[in-house]
Amino acid sequence: MDQYYKTTIKIAFEDSKGNLKYKAESYIVYAISPTDVEAKLAKELSGQDYEIKNISVTNIVGILGNK
Repeated sequence: MDQYYKTTIKIAFEDSKGNLKYKAESYIVYAISPTDVEAKLAKELSGQDYEIKNISVTNIVGILGNK
C-alpha cells in the first residue's frame, strides 16, 4: 500500500567562500516502501552529494492545494 514517508537527508553545498558545507533537508515522499523512497530520492537528487539520515512513515492521508 502506498503511503507518505518523511525523510531527512544531509546534503552538501558550497558556501559563498567556496567551502563545502552540509545542511539538513526534509522531504515528504509518496512511496510503497522505504526502498522505494530511496529510489525516488536517488532519481530526484541525481548528481548531488547527499546522505539519507532518516525515513519514517507519516500519518498524512493526502496533500491538498498547489505548490
